[in-house]
Amino acid sequence: MHEERRKTLHDVVELAAKFFEATLASRAGARGRGYLLDRGIHAATQLKFRVGYALAEQYALKEHLGAAKIPVEDMVEAGLLVGGEDIAVPYDRFRDRVMFPICDWRGQVIAFGGRALDKDVSAKYLNSPETPLFHKGATLYNIAAARKAAHEGARVIAVEGYVDVIAMATAGFEATVAPLGTALTTDQLALMWRLNDEPILCFDGDDAGRRAAYRALDLALPLLKPGKSLKLATLPDGQDPDDLARSGGREAIEDVLAAARPLAHVLWQRETEAGPFESPGAARRFRGAHRRGDGGDRRRGGAALLSAGFLGAAAPTVRAGPKRAAPARVR
Repeated sequence: MHEERRKTLHDVVELAAKFFEATLASRAGARGRGYLLDRGIHAATQLKFRVGYALAEQYALKEHLGAAKIPVEDMVEAGLLVGGEDIAVPYDRFRDRVMFPICDWRGQVIAFGGRALDKDVSAKYLNSPETPLFHKGATLYNIAAARKAAHEGARVIAVEGYVDVIAMATAGFEATVAPLGTALTTDQLALMWRLNDEPILCFDGDDAGRRAAYRALDLALPLLKPGKSLKLATLPDGQDPDDLARSGGREAIEDVLAAARPLAHVLWQRETEAGPFESPGAARRFRGAHRRGDGGDRRRGGAALLSAGFLGAAAPTVRAGPKRAAPARVR
């Protein structure tokens, strides 16, 4: 993309961010401020994360940017308006939503995530579409601040959503990031490994959280290199990072992070859930299947751990029973 065009779209998105911020601070933003205060996000934190509010009106942002001489085509290309051949009059994409700006590595706003305040809306969270500035699988929420904190030695932690990131950062975990409405991608994992050799993925303690942990495991296995791995932390059942931060504060989060397990331990747990390893023969069959690559990509990923020696350190030792004495030789 031409650099001048890119700069123009950055300017458009920045103007939108300022409009959303100003709206949240105004009388018209009272509903948005109420939601944020209910979630424990106070004024100073709202300013730090540049949280805003999109009015419920269909053309509020469009008219504001139009008054600044921004062409409608630029608003559509930046993902701020919904337009197209079948839409006669483009209209605001985000309406009656609390707005979370999404920034790039340098801290420039490139997109938005909007949280609906109306309970009847089908999509509780709505992200900007793919644009010349924004590819949702290739960046992370809070990446600029996390980069700075990681450079200063902070642990890199991945959680699920915007509010979780804000809660963790407010509790002192500044290098916290989140995917953008999708499961973790290989590009996002690579970003985290640029920040830290062993980032911590923090999942809910329920079945859905365990499935998410296993998906992350499968994603990471083919990408493992010497010195790069993951840890997986499990939250108390029924709690997300925001709940934990508000109920137990930094100490409760520290306890969860201290119990984070290396990736190989989680792999061993998953494989043993399929059936007990009650004999040396069963364990040998398991290891042999991994070495042969039986069972598709997941097994081949396990083979990578085995060949690197990771699994041997993580897996419990299966002991055989006492050896029988060899019969005495008859001379």
